[in-house]
Amino acid sequence: MNDFKQTLYEAFLVSFGKILATYNVFAQGSIQRDIGKEIIHYLNTHGFPFEETGSAEDMVTLTNLFVKNGFAGHLDVEPAEIGNKYIWHNLYGISAYKELCGVADNPFLACPLNLCLYYIADKNNKEIILYKKTFDVQQKKGESEFAVVDKDPVEGFTYDPMVVENARLHALAEERADRLEKAEKEIKMLRGMIPICVNCKKVRTDEGYWQQVETYFSENSEALLSNGLCPNCFYEYYREHEPLMDESI
Repeated sequence: MNDFKQTLYEAFLVSFGKILATYNVFAQGSIQRDIGKEIIHYLNTHGFPFEETGSAEDMVTLTNLFVKNGFAGHLDVEPAEIGNKYIWHNLYGISAYKELCGVADNPFLACPLNLCLYYIADKNNKEIILYKKTFDVQQKKGESEFAVVDKDPVEGFTYDPMVVENARLHALAEERADRLEKAEKEIKMLRGMIPICVNCKKVRTDEGYWQQVETYFSENSEALLSNGLCPNCFYEYYREHEPLMDESI
């Protein structure tokens, strides 16, 4: 029988992760940083104190706090070619991380520990880069290789990632609105019942005049009409004009 609490936790990870994956890297970072800050505040006020020292070592302390309280059975850390390899044994919610592998490059983007670490790293002008990840759902074991590196300085320029994202979305909205307005101007839709003569096929206008159907459509739509003969009319036309055609030869 499935554990409802665990399934619900995994559902949150997957749904939040999928939504985060739709944002660009700037917006993702801003959201992760702000939520990580709120998670740490909540833990501090609900019996799981974490005191920041203002250094990147706070990331190790925070990781140990999570592991100690059931985030994983235990964690092994080994040197890797770049950064460190983290081996998570009995990782809680591993099925969700495995599923997110097919959605995002970083399946931990919605992980509560990852959110907190992102906040701490950003405060210390660092960023976390994920190089490798594997998940064994049967063994509840996950392996990941991370490196914590200094952020590249951007001299003379500061930005709020959410402002950048909002500006991008606003530009997209304006572009779509312009396309819609242009389409509405270019397309005139014929609506309602159109009176048409059963014999000559002329159309009665709103003013009571009778027009040739091609004239009516050209004045009330953007459709372009071309001339042609259907097979039946072609046969009738050919039969009527065949004697004249033979005489002209």
